[in-house]
Amino acid sequence: MRKPVIPKRLVAILTLAVSICLSLFVLYTPKPSAEEQNFSSTRALTYIKEISQESHSVFASDAHENVRMYIKDTLTGYLGAENVRQYNYPISEFTTETGEIRNILGVIPGKSETAIMLVGHYDSVEGSYGAADDGYALGTMLEIADLYKNQNLENTIYFLFTDAEEMGLNGAAAAADEQDLMSKVGFVINIEARGVSGPVYMFETSQNNKKVIDFYRQAQLPVSYSMATAIYQVMPNDTDFSIFREAGKTGINFSVLGGLDHYHTPLDNFQELNSSSLQHYGSQIVPLVDDFVKDAKYSDVHYFDANEGSVFFTLLPNVFVSYSQTAANIIHIAVLILLVAVTVYMLRKRLAQFRKTIGNLFIFLGTFVLSVILSLGFACLTAAIGHVEYYPTFVIVNGSEWATLIFMLIVTALVYVIYARCSKSLEKQRTFLFYGISFQLLLALITGFFMPGASFLFLVPALMGTFSLAASLQGNVIVKHLAYGATTLFSILLIVPCLYTFFLALTVGMTPVLVAILLIHLTVLIPVLRLHMHVEDGTEDSSLRQTDSSDS
Repeated sequence: MRKPVIPKRLVAILTLAVSICLSLFVLYTPKPSAEEQNFSSTRALTYIKEISQESHSVFASDAHENVRMYIKDTLTGYLGAENVRQYNYPISEFTTETGEIRNILGVIPGKSETAIMLVGHYDSVEGSYGAADDGYALGTMLEIADLYKNQNLENTIYFLFTDAEEMGLNGAAAAADEQDLMSKVGFVINIEARGVSGPVYMFETSQNNKKVIDFYRQAQLPVSYSMATAIYQVMPNDTDFSIFREAGKTGINFSVLGGLDHYHTPLDNFQELNSSSLQHYGSQIVPLVDDFVKDAKYSDVHYFDANEGSVFFTLLPNVFVSYSQTAANIIHIAVLILLVAVTVYMLRKRLAQFRKTIGNLFIFLGTFVLSVILSLGFACLTAAIGHVEYYPTFVIVNGSEWATLIFMLIVTALVYVIYARCSKSLEKQRTFLFYGISFQLLLALITGFFMPGASFLFLVPALMGTFSLAASLQGNVIVKHLAYGATTLFSILLIVPCLYTFFLALTVGMTPVLVAILLIHLTVLIPVLRLHMHVEDGTEDSSLRQTDSSDS
């Protein structure tokens, strides 16, 4: 009598469902706080409310001056007039306009002059109230200044409020030329906003960031992906941090990405702010400031200098994984050796069907290419419907989030159906899993050489997929469930937040890239899911063999 397969399929489906549910919490943001002794988004919002009453670009002289005086007066009240300085520079050094650029520096002195420098710009673009860009920075910095005033610190804190960032990073450029100031800066934290809501991403670091990332691990609810930092450094976008990074300073850059349609528009106003996002700035930045100012080891201004970088990603809330590029290379080689060993075993035992799957493999590859082409058409059509010009990294259309999600679900379903038709026997399942692992491992090796920060996105599925492939060759049901379940879990925890993040940052215009990344992940995820749905004592369910008599 044929054994029922529903319970086995149910385990696989439940594993998939739980993994998807957990992935929705990876980018969790904290509840707003009003605590007196800790960072409070409630208090920080009071500063932003004052700052964002009017559009305050460099060219709106009265509003711009009001914001400058508010920041200077508030800092003076907290730190004392002797610890607040203003640096004036002729604006003609950077543009044909007349007037001055005025940076404000607040200082909380420590026993050592070596400082951690928090940076935010106080000008907005014309027409925007600057509540998020860069009110989030101003509110965060003033709140931290209040928290640490009058404390006996080992190291110093600088609060640099730059002017004319929106004109071309001019205030930061002027500050970077202040050698007496910059020679004492050991670490830079730049605070930005490319939106108004959602999780706060640490989206950029300085080069050779091994020690930087070790330091960042102390943040609460850290959200960062080394792939994002790798991609950002080859994009044309710049912030004040670009200036300090080019000046040789180590540090990190933070930003929210949700609500990109508010960016540089009148929608960037106080009513649209998200207090949970603001609290997330504090939960990540304050632990870093606290550690820096209380540990004498950071008095060495070159403490964060390193000779290599790190690969890193957020797996779950407060579960941040990082390892050096050297370790990444070792893992790549180890996975390659393991895959070769498993492949040799399959060939000797005739547990795979490479020749019989070549034709189906080309069908699958054709589906991949067709899906990417269709996704480009989808992106262009979305831009046309929204009456905006198509640009790969900036297509803002209301409702495009749901449309993109539905499109990607349809693509996933199509690929699943085609895969199920092309690999009906157990041996074909293993063979296609081998192809998927090999493809992802190849991408991990390539990116590990040219763009190391991106390698984890392919290495993790390749590693877990290899374990699943090995598990499929033995008869222990528990081992199979654990291997298949872990592969599903880790793949989903990586791919869902990453795709969401890239969509926020790059918009619907980059749908072809998002679809390509999704399909790459499905080359391991779908075969593992199919194997998981047919787990049986000893070997996978015999119905897999019976469905394709030609493979007998």
